[in-house]
Amino acid sequence: MQTPEEYEVSQRIGLLIKGLKHKRGMSREDICCHLGIGMRTLDNYLNGVSSFKLGTLMKFADLCRVKLADILDDTEALSRLYPDNMKDKGSILTLILGSAFGVIIFESTLFILLLVLFFYSYKDKNSQLLTLCFAVPYFLAIVAIYTLRIAIFPVVESYFIENIFAFSIQLSLSLLLLFLLKHRMAFAVFLTRGRSPSVFERNYAEGPLHFLVLTLALIDFFALMENFLRNLDRMGINEETAKVFWEVTFFYDYFAYLKSVPMLLCVAVLYIGFIARRNAPLQVGYLESAPK
Repeated sequence: MQTPEEYEVSQRIGLLIKGLKHKRGMSREDICCHLGIGMRTLDNYLNGVSSFKLGTLMKFADLCRVKLADILDDTEALSRLYPDNMKDKGSILTLILGSAFGVIIFESTLFILLLVLFFYSYKDKNSQLLTLCFAVPYFLAIVAIYTLRIAIFPVVESYFIENIFAFSIQLSLSLLLLFLLKHRMAFAVFLTRGRSPSVFERNYAEGPLHFLVLTLALIDFFALMENFLRNLDRMGINEETAKVFWEVTFFYDYFAYLKSVPMLLCVAVLYIGFIARRNAPLQVGYLESAPK
C-alpha cells in the first residue's frame, strides 16, 4: 500500500495521464508501452495498491518533459500539464491519430484508397502510374509503423531516440515520394517499356502534388529538428538553458494532424486529376484503349 504522500503523487500522475491524452492523443496503452509496464501495473499504481518505482517515475517525467522534482513537489511547471489548465487545442482527428494504432488505421485507409484509385484508373496509364508513386511510400509507411512499434520501441528506453527513429523515417519516405514525383516519367517509361504514349503527357495534378509533398517533407523536417531542440540537455547543453526549449512541442503535439491534412489532399488531388483527364477531349491515354 502507498503512503499518503505516495498516493498524492499517484493522483498527480493520473491527472498528467489525462493531460497526455488531451494534448497528445496518447492512450493508456501508449503510456504503458513507453514506461515499460503493463496496464494492470499502472492501474495498481494509480489506485494506491502498489508504489511507483523510481525508474518508472523518471521515465514518466521524461515522457511529460518535466523534472522528477516537479512531479514530487507539484510545481507550477507541472500544473500547466493538467487537463483543466490546458487550452482546448484538440480535435477529434488529433485524438484519433494521436496513438500508433490510430495512425496505422489512417495510413492503411489511405493506402487502400490509393489502391482503389490505381485499379480504377487502369485505362489511363498516366494517372495510374502517378498514383503508384504515392502508393509505394504509403505502403512503406505502414511497414515502418509496425516495425517501430514491434521491433524498435520496445528495446529503446529513451523517448528522444524513439522520436529520432520515427521522424527520420517519415522524412525519408517524404523525400522518397519527392524523388518518385520528380522522376515519374522515367519510371513510367521503364514500367510500361515505352509502349504507352500517355505517360509523356502532362498531368495537371502534378503541380499541386509537388507542393503537398514538399509540405509533408517540411513537417517531417521541422518535427525532427524540434525533437533535437527540446532535448538539448541530452546533447550536453546545461539543463537550465535547455529547459527554456522544453515546451517547444508544436510539431510533436500536432504531428499526426499536420500530416493528415496534406496526405488526404494528395489522394483527393490524384482523383481530381484522373477525372479531369478522363473528361478532357482527345486524351491519348483513352485513345489507346478505345475500341477500333
